[in-house]
Amino acid sequence: MSERGRNTITLATMTILAVLIVFLVATNPSEDDRVARLGSAIMCPVCQGESIAQSPAPMARDMMDLIEERVAAGASDAEIVDEILSSFSGAVLLDPPVSGPTIVLWAAPVAALLLGLMVIWWWRRAPVTSGEETPTRPVRTRTAVTALATIAVLIVIVVIAGFFLRERTDGLSGVAGLEVESLDEVSNATMEAVIVANQDDPAIDGMRLALAERYFTSGDYQAAFPHFLAVAESEAASASQVVTALIGLGWMAWDGNGEAETALGLLDQALSIDVDSITARYLKGRVLWCGLGDASAAEDLFTALLSSPGLDAESRVLIEEDLTALSESEPCR
Repeated sequence: MSERGRNTITLATMTILAVLIVFLVATNPSEDDRVARLGSAIMCPVCQGESIAQSPAPMARDMMDLIEERVAAGASDAEIVDEILSSFSGAVLLDPPVSGPTIVLWAAPVAALLLGLMVIWWWRRAPVTSGEETPTRPVRTRTAVTALATIAVLIVIVVIAGFFLRERTDGLSGVAGLEVESLDEVSNATMEAVIVANQDDPAIDGMRLALAERYFTSGDYQAAFPHFLAVAESEAASASQVVTALIGLGWMAWDGNGEAETALGLLDQALSIDVDSITARYLKGRVLWCGLGDASAAEDLFTALLSSPGLDAESRVLIEEDLTALSESEPCR
């Protein structure tokens, strides 16, 4: 290879090294960058698909403050994410977007390999010069070894750069507790603590309702009542959430306290919002039958329910059993 060719390879190698060094320096995140990146990767537990960096919710602000404190204290990404997810149950990681550094990280080895193949191809195609002052084979051998060594050095540098970059993202992918996908895995005590800390946050209604239904299902009406009531009175709750809360309050009024009139009033409120609510209509029939002894009205409600398009098989069997009991003048079960 001529002196010019060797100089060209050396210059190309130095250029690539310089680009990698500048790249690594430029992508070394500041504390503010780390705080913003971590906040963008964690979903707010009480928000609708927002990261804590985007959300104005008080809980999200508290989580961002904690991240900022831990970054300033020198904690790693993995330690910070682990603490956030442990302290704020229900928080999960968002899917991280494809970033520029990630693209470069994967593209660099391919570029280095292509460069090496081009050098080898060019060397094999280069004419062999002969003469007394230029030994043909030794020079070409040394050139090949130099080219391969250069490629090896580039690959090593790329691998090192890869570890450097991965160190910044590993904390967002392998932390314990990342499998939390729903409130089913969150304890009652944790949900209560989160609700108390964010009572004025409109987004807390979903968690309140989930906790109330959990208490309701277990028969703990006393614990379920304040949460159902809060959702029913919330101006930020959706129509379906309010309906669910009113149904819960209505049935507890009858089943828990024997207050048939109060129960019917609450169930009618639910039906005024969603006239097709199967649950509200069925429970109203039960209260009419069991609470007021109005078997005829209950039978009419149950019969109409059987033609409801959204009626599932289990509910149909239950209603048919009640209709059979009514037709045979059996007491309310």
